Amino acid sequence: MRVRAAGARLGADSHFATQRFGERLASWMLRPFLDLGRFSEGPLYARGIEEYWRAFAQPETPVFSLQRTLPVGFRLQLVEEAGRPEYAVSDPRQLPKPLRTPRWQAVCDALGRWRSLPDEHRLRLVMLLHSLCLYEPVLAHVPARSPERRAGPDAVELAYWRASARYVLGLPNRVADYRAADMSVFEAIAERRPDAVPAAFNAAVKVFVHSAKVGAPLDVLERRAARMERIHADTVARADDFTADLLTSRFYRALALLPQRRGRRAQAVRLMDLAERHARALRPATPAQDLMYLENLHPVMESRAKEALWLGDLELALARALEVTQLDPYDSKAWVELGQVHRARKEWALAAEAYVIAGMLGPPASAIGRHMAALCFGELGQPALAAFLFKEALEVDPLGISPRDGIGKLPDLAVLHALKEWSRRTVKL
Repeated sequence: MRVRAAGARLGADSHFATQRFGERLASWMLRPFLDLGRFSEGPLYARGIEEYWRAFAQPETPVFSLQRTLPVGFRLQLVEEAGRPEYAVSDPRQLPKPLRTPRWQAVCDALGRWRSLPDEHRLRLVMLLHSLCLYEPVLAHVPARSPERRAGPDAVELAYWRASARYVLGLPNRVADYRAADMSVFEAIAERRPDAVPAAFNAAVKVFVHSAKVGAPLDVLERRAARMERIHADTVARADDFTADLLTSRFYRALALLPQRRGRRAQAVRLMDLAERHARALRPATPAQDLMYLENLHPVMESRAKEALWLGDLELALARALEVTQLDPYDSKAWVELGQVHRARKEWALAAEAYVIAGMLGPPASAIGRHMAALCFGELGQPALAAFLFKEALEVDPLGISPRDGIGKLPDLAVLHALKEWSRRTVKL
């Protein structure tokens, strides 16, 4: 009877979702981002919201956290592809009440009671908001100050997640420019509260990786690597086996950026071998841990595919990129990266297929997937398919310059005249 009742509820929920969002694939798979509706099937980061919700709704369960942080434009892209602009909110309370699910309303109610919530409940709420790409209420509710040396662990965690939200909101929407990011709170946590678990480790990793991305001087990078190593050793000494392997895998994956910067390929490969070894050693005991296992191995193999491209081993790069798509078949970004490997191998038809899948799956890489598929079809001498996908890419991302450029370079066929005129006359500056 319980199974039948659960199935009936799921069927009713699915019917409700279809009525609300239509039958668009992206909005069906990514529905939790729109209204905290129940997860059906989709990428790991959408599945993760179910665990963030459980940790919020059931305070007696362990705190849950994934590594991946989605860009601030993800929600906007999703609501545009869903064709439902009313869901383009930056604060849960902006969503009209008739559109709120009971879960969504519970989040609104908790925000209304913020001042009376203990820090632990505030932390779980903040982490849920962060996972939904609702970064602005995190900034509005968590005080803008570095944690004091005597601050409790939940207060330190709150400071970390506020800094993370501020970091994401400060990034430009259309370019990966990290140079102006304010890292002061992360620095303060790593320096003043190295005993805060796991905030100190996460902060130390964040600062080190950021330094590597912006090309910090080598001596600065070495000092931050040494600090990260000290905090890692102290953190894993107090952790259970699962958490220790998880954090150690993350540590080695980050640390590999140092020999990469120095041009020491063998040392970089050795550290990535260790990152992969610890990632595969994880033994999940709960559904939440199973998700954390997959979500950690995914970026490890993603990095290993890029490592193989760096080493010029296209066969190994292909094997690793294929594994990434198997770990998370619904991640559009993973399919774009597989397409890039096929493209490097001049396998235009396979590259086009991978890019088309990315375009089908929705944000965050649907627009680039459609554009890149169009380029591949151009290489294959199929201008009609290229034209269709350039159009699709431009409709998903009206500010895109590359699709307009691609449309302009299409053959001068009578059937494409209207497409070219549309592309020229709808430019948004």
